[in-house]
Amino acid sequence: MPDLTMKDILLLVLGLFFVLNGLNHLVNTHVYRKYATKRGLIHPTFMVRISAVVLILGGASLVIRQWMEWGLAGLALFLILASVMVHRFWEEQDRDSRLSEGMHLAKNILILTELAYVYSTL
Repeated sequence: MPDLTMKDILLLVLGLFFVLNGLNHLVNTHVYRKYATKRGLIHPTFMVRISAVVLILGGASLVIRQWMEWGLAGLALFLILASVMVHRFWEEQDRDSRLSEGMHLAKNILILTELAYVYSTL
């Protein structure tokens, strides 16, 4: 059995994070569809399912260490689109909603930074 490096372990964890989130999108499509509808996305069910596929395939590319450039690009595109189309905290009137959406946006920016770092180490 080959020796696992810290990078191997971290890529496995990061990949599983995305795979599990994608599966969550599929299992809870009805919840995400309501949220997508509230955020004004067109074809919300389709968008939720497409995002699930991107998350699962992108995460799997990190886990199996194949086609990582494509997986990272898909995940980055998803995070950018979700950030500007869904997590528009500046439009929220309610303080709690503004805070929640702002935290989701910040989380996406942090994950994008992590993906950029992973790409730089390929």
